[in-house]
Formats: sequence, C-alpha cells, structure tokens
Amino acid sequence: MSLINVQGVVLKYIKLGESDKIITLLTDKLGKIDAVAHGARRTKSKFMASTQPFCYGEYQLHKGKNLYTISQSNIINSFQTILMDLDKVAYGMYFLELIDNITENEVKSISILALILKTLYILTHDEVDLRLLRLVFDFKAISISGYMPQIVNCVKCGRRIKEGYFSINRGGMICTDCKDNQAVYGINKETLNNLHIIKNIKLENLRNIKYDEKSINYLQNIMTKYILYQTETDFKSLSILDKIKR
Repeated sequence: MSLINVQGVVLKYIKLGESDKIITLLTDKLGKIDAVAHGARRTKSKFMASTQPFCYGEYQLHKGKNLYTISQSNIINSFQTILMDLDKVAYGMYFLELIDNITENEVKSISILALILKTLYILTHDEVDLRLLRLVFDFKAISISGYMPQIVNCVKCGRRIKEGYFSINRGGMICTDCKDNQAVYGINKETLNNLHIIKNIKLENLRNIKYDEKSINYLQNIMTKYILYQTETDFKSLSILDKIKR
C-alpha cells in the first residue's frame, strides 16, 4: 500500500456511520479529493481537529477502490478563530462552498489553493471590509476556473470599451453601439474603473482600495448573478450572507 503526503484545506465533511467522516480536501498534489477519516467524530479522535472546515494541514493518505483514507494528519493552520465571529463564519463558509463548486475532483490547481489560503489568512488576521473581500475573491475565483469576465473589450465587436453594459449571458462588457436585450447592467466609467481595480489588485492590498459602497454592492449583485449562471448552482451559504446584508 503506497502512501501519499499532501497539504490541503478542508472544504466540507459529511458524516459516515457512527463516528467517521468523509472530508472534501483541496490539496496541492491531487487537487480536490474525498477522504475517509475513521473515528474523526469521536471526542478524543486524533483526526477531530484536522478534519474541520477551514483547517489547513498535512495529510498522509492511501487510496482505496473509491476513496482515499487518512492515515495521519498534522495541522498547519486551523483558522478556527474565524468561528469566533459570525460574520466571518458566514463569509468563510461561502468561500469554501464556491471553491468546492468551481473545482473538479482530482484536477490539480495550485492557484485555487493559494487563493483560498490567502483569503482565509486575511479573514483571520486583517480588518478588511468583508463585502470588498468577497467581491475580489469572487472575481479571482471565477477567473481562475476559466470564466473570467471580459471587461476590456466589447464581447460583440471587440472594440476597447470605456463604459457600456455588462451581459451575464455573454460573459462581459458590451459597448453602447452593440447594446442588446441581454445587456441589462449599465456600467459607467467610474464603475468600470473599480472593476479593473478589483481584477488586478492583490488580496493583501485590499486595505489600500478607496471605493464607493454603492458601486461595490452593484458590482457584487452582477458578480453573484454571473457566478450562479456559470456554475448552475444554488449556494446554501448565500442565503446566510443575504441575511447579514439585510
């Protein structure tokens, strides 16, 4: 039986039997996998802490017929201080759920792993506007997964664009000359400039952004609809975020 050593973030888990778990783990070497942790739901289990959502750790695995099984684990960063803030819990669970839905099983993506790790670190250590963090995370996550919105050129005529409309179905900006019934979200110069900043900024520089709250909320509404359209998924965590927003 060959053993595989990986590092990864726990995205979620489901209960198995009386005391086991099946965790979904986003790893550096194998991509997203499902792995059984025997006895992980027992109070004194050696796997209890390392199989909680948000946890980043080292895991020794062996592969069975259908699933991996965890033989050993070691916590690198539990990120469990997130659980002390209900708003951060809600945003954190959304981040994990989005990553789970835009990644395929056993498809390696170091960029996605780096994105979620950096986001969890900021969520734990930095005081940033969580709404801004979510918008930037959304744009980067959906872009890495292959669905980056086109915001530089018109998706119909290809002309460089300074203002116009965003089309969910067409996947980006449409100029005023090419406007059709699918271009329903007007984007002025200032809002488009904010979108370019969101596209290019590093997560660790979020505190340096000067932004208009109405513009961020407007862009988040567009981005949420775009993500739902591309993933064809209803996110359970979105209802919680909506309640927090209200």
